[in-house]
Amino acid sequence: MSDYIHELKYMEEKDFTIEITYRLNYEDKACGSIRIFSGQIDPEKDNYEIYMELIECGLTSEQVYDRVKKIEEEIMQDKLDLSL
Repeated sequence: MSDYIHELKYMEEKDFTIEITYRLNYEDKACGSIRIFSGQIDPEKDNYEIYMELIECGLTSEQVYDRVKKIEEEIMQDKLDLSL
């Protein structure tokens, strides 16, 4: 298993892409982030980041994915203001 998590998850129903980056087994102030982009990420264009949440160090991969799930739920319930 890698010590680095990097994933892109497209939420088609809301037209957002969630990018998860996290360094496991690393100690610093922040070891990763959850960023949200409008639409799908296109490597040929500048992608517009509309939200970012830093993630502190010391979490397991399960805890990181729990954070992502919480963000996804907030998006689906319109609890997170992602208006442009």
